[in-house]
Amino acid sequence: MSERDGILACPVCGNRLRLRDRVARCEAGHSFDQARDGHLHLLTPGKSRSRAQGDDQSMVAARRAFLDRGHYRALSEGLHEWVGELMPETMLDVGCGEGTFTEAMLSAIPDDSSSRPGGKHLHDDHWVAFDISRPAMKLTARRVPRAVAVVASVNQLPAVDGSVDLLTSVMSPVLDSEFARVLAPGGRALLVTPGGSHLAELRAQLYRDYRPHDEEVLLARSWPVLEQRRFEARVTLGSNEEIMQVWGMTPYRWNAPEEGVERISALDRLEITVHFVGTLVQPPDDPARDEPAPDDWARDHLVPAEQSPVVPGIGSSAHHAGDAAPHVVDEDPI
Repeated sequence: MSERDGILACPVCGNRLRLRDRVARCEAGHSFDQARDGHLHLLTPGKSRSRAQGDDQSMVAARRAFLDRGHYRALSEGLHEWVGELMPETMLDVGCGEGTFTEAMLSAIPDDSSSRPGGKHLHDDHWVAFDISRPAMKLTARRVPRAVAVVASVNQLPAVDGSVDLLTSVMSPVLDSEFARVLAPGGRALLVTPGGSHLAELRAQLYRDYRPHDEEVLLARSWPVLEQRRFEARVTLGSNEEIMQVWGMTPYRWNAPEEGVERISALDRLEITVHFVGTLVQPPDDPARDEPAPDDWARDHLVPAEQSPVVPGIGSSAHHAGDAAPHVVDEDPI
């Protein structure tokens, strides 16, 4: 690890936070205590800590149990390999959930902290993972002790300007203005979105009519695409418990019709497709970028929005607030 500063930002003033002795403190004197499990709460002041936000405990538990069975190994291994090739010195994982993919990516980067006072796993603030769900961050803090686990929002990324080499978003919200703000010169964003056939067999059971997932990467409309990879596998869910776990960790839990839920509740086995698309992009005005976006590549690979079918209530959506609002994209949770 280089001698670069950490990337944590104070949510009050935006100055750099330094984490020492379980307290994150900025030069303006704002301080935030690290919880006993290791996570930090950095939501913007004024937001209620008592109000439930993000995935609740049952959804987080379902996702952890399902992922621990290795059903998304194709994605975990693919991300591990990719991040190992990129070898960033700082990384911010956006909407990291319970930390399974954070662990897979960060484990690709050698840990030299054994030479530091106190040994390894010191909640190194060069590596930050965050989610708005407090139950998820409690699990992430335990699973990935090397990183700093933070309760925060994509609307105010918990990183200082120009500090992040690699920003990752695995099926999580995307906010272009905030992504551009925190990326260092030459920094990149690695976005993972659902492939067209992702969980198609489960969706066929839940919905009378369904369409393939929208594979368009909306940020790639304006950010140059450097590389794209696909991760796909066939997986056998060998019990009703596993089937209900994957249902419980997706938005299908909230909007699937009752008759569809009854159908999957009666199943003891289901073959499913797991299918993800990884897209590596870079801000269009990055001074470290050598060449313009390859228009031919984009034309061949990016699907126009008007041709992009989605499952009602499930697909990606963009939200705007005013003419000059930043572009927010909510990707499908996994």
